[in-house]
Amino acid sequence: MIRRDRYRNRRIVSGKDRVVISSLAGFVLCLLLGAALLSSMGCASAKVSAQAPSRTMISNVLVEDYTISISADQPFTYTLYKPGDPYKIVVDMPDVSVGAFSAKINPQKKGISEVVPVQVESPSFLARFEILLDTPSAVDQEYKNNVLTIRVKDDGFSKPVAAKWQEVPKELKIPAIERKERAVASPKESRGSETVRPLAQAQLPKATEITGFAFDSSAGAVMLHIRGNGAMTPNVFPLENRLVLDFSDVALNAAIPTEVVTPFRGIRSGRHDGKTRIVIDLKENSTFDVSTAENAVLVTVKREKEPAVARAAPMRYERAEAETRFPTAEAEASPRSKCQSYLEGKEAINFDFQDQDIVPIFRLFADISGCNLFVHPDVKGKATMKFIDVSWSQALDTILKTFSLGKSVEGNIIRIAPHSVFQKESEEKAKAMEAVSLAEPLDTRIYSVSYAKVKDVDAAIKSAKLLTPRGSTSVDERTSTILVQDIDDVFPKVESLLSTLDKPTPQVLIEARIVEVNTAAKRDLGIQWGMNIQGSNTLSSLGGLSGVPFLSRGPFTGKNYLVDFPAKSVGALSGSGFTFGFLSPDRTFGLDLQLSALETIGHGKIISSPKILTIDNGKAKISQGNSIAVRKLTAEGTVSTEFKDVTLELNVTPRITPDKSIGIAIEIKKEELDFSVVSVDGIPGTSKKEANTNVIIKDGETMVIGGIYKTKTDDTESGVPGLMKIPVLGWLFKSKLKETRTDELLIFITPRIVERP
Repeated sequence: MIRRDRYRNRRIVSGKDRVVISSLAGFVLCLLLGAALLSSMGCASAKVSAQAPSRTMISNVLVEDYTISISADQPFTYTLYKPGDPYKIVVDMPDVSVGAFSAKINPQKKGISEVVPVQVESPSFLARFEILLDTPSAVDQEYKNNVLTIRVKDDGFSKPVAAKWQEVPKELKIPAIERKERAVASPKESRGSETVRPLAQAQLPKATEITGFAFDSSAGAVMLHIRGNGAMTPNVFPLENRLVLDFSDVALNAAIPTEVVTPFRGIRSGRHDGKTRIVIDLKENSTFDVSTAENAVLVTVKREKEPAVARAAPMRYERAEAETRFPTAEAEASPRSKCQSYLEGKEAINFDFQDQDIVPIFRLFADISGCNLFVHPDVKGKATMKFIDVSWSQALDTILKTFSLGKSVEGNIIRIAPHSVFQKESEEKAKAMEAVSLAEPLDTRIYSVSYAKVKDVDAAIKSAKLLTPRGSTSVDERTSTILVQDIDDVFPKVESLLSTLDKPTPQVLIEARIVEVNTAAKRDLGIQWGMNIQGSNTLSSLGGLSGVPFLSRGPFTGKNYLVDFPAKSVGALSGSGFTFGFLSPDRTFGLDLQLSALETIGHGKIISSPKILTIDNGKAKISQGNSIAVRKLTAEGTVSTEFKDVTLELNVTPRITPDKSIGIAIEIKKEELDFSVVSVDGIPGTSKKEANTNVIIKDGETMVIGGIYKTKTDDTESGVPGLMKIPVLGWLFKSKLKETRTDELLIFITPRIVERP
């Protein structure tokens, strides 16, 4: 190998690559001799050479720690992607020749363990570089001045293990003569002292199949022998509590052991990228060593206690980490489930393409997901993209939207075509269905409609466009039936619509209560008194203190009362009075005193309870009362008589909600004659209580939707000015009336959904 020292910028030739350099020197010498021979053949040959197109040639491959640079003599395009192997990245360069860089490169640099250039001739000419990494890592790339620089960085895919890897001794590396076989991966860190040591394999032919498995136990370790019919050099991927061995171009022709010896937990097998994969499950924190001896691969695991026989784990792969994407036996046995997992967006991918045809990109999508793919011939175009941890389905949909493409999924088959193709298929399918319907004979069926209106059902059938162009309907309202004439495929749709529309409408019973409570209290106190003084000698008579002439007369004095303030509410058959009097024997002095008092307490309650039953969303009204005649003056100056309704009225419109609540638009009005208000014509006035609202009530619940509370208090005193203000004695010169009245109105609503028996 030829590389540059990055510190001294000088060319260094390693001992192992002298054979390669000698071969290259011989090749260049042959090219010079051929050029001299062609120059002696004349101008015709020179013209042919001038017309031959020149391919882009790889000019240099430089590998440093965590970095690889690929240079070419002309501008080029490339595609960088990760296959299923987490330790590998692949770079494809269309129309580029690898030139002199056809040999495998073992750079011994950090992060990169091997670079394998491959010249692909078919189906298209391209240069491919397979880059093997020390650990599963993310990569970043940069293209500038015909140089592609790829940098390896740790993205957290690999987890720390129990111990460190040891450097593989130089004397145990695989001989360079086996160029077609991949060298055993030798990571720089491991769980213990595991190394891969090929022993004398150059003398044996390469194995083509695995022929058997065997266990060999000792006091401190257990060894697994994997035998083949020749020399085997596996790729080893140590994972946490698991060891993965990949055998290239080797078939499995032996039964996997169903019983293992601890610390082995199980052995499984599968196929991945054309390789035979053996997965060995180990106990936690087990240290192992992998080596080769003649026709066998030896896996030695140290154990801490006595061996015990355990049942092998199921023969399938488990996902160690999501990004490694090791295939499972279920996924291989059931590609449909694997494809479905990608279609549902459960798997993420990392893509980096620059100016690449989209058809090969679609093929790569299919290879990753395991889905079967069909791409329409009209699908064309080139795309540049960079996806990092994007779901498989989202990445595919993004490309489809960019190029106006559509997809159809049937099982695990994905068909990709332009939207116009799918539209044309839909139109042709509709035409085919129409042609079939035109060929079918017509049939006639009669349906009875029990609850819905026949005309409404007929309108619904026509608006839903259930009938074919040849179909028709006919309605008979007398028998509530509808006649449908069409092909047989239409009738199930009509019957389904009828089962939805022809249902009994729920009914609602609404009960209202109007409660009026009246309370009145009245207290009335009054006094009347007067006196008469007259001497025996008429000449010396003082006259009578009898007050004003129009006052009432006292029974003893026969004179008018001097103070006359009786209780106003006292009359015949109401109230009470006390009369006191004094008359001297000579009838010269008389005194009359009369007290009157009245107290009234009243309680009244009026309950009005209208009820009404109606259907859902149906208006209902109930009323009770009288009509009174009212005279009215017309515009012509004449008097006409009209009748006014004085009623108790209930108007409702219920609506049943999906949660069985009831929304009600309700109007309640109660009007009564009020004889305390009389018009000029002697017609009494009216007292009105009214409520108008919208409420939502649970089925069977009672709600107060309105209330009025009115209190009236009247406190009156009548008496002789000045004298009525005298403490205590003032009661001899006044009367007092106190009246209190309370009116209360409450409106209750109780709706109930009436179920059919």
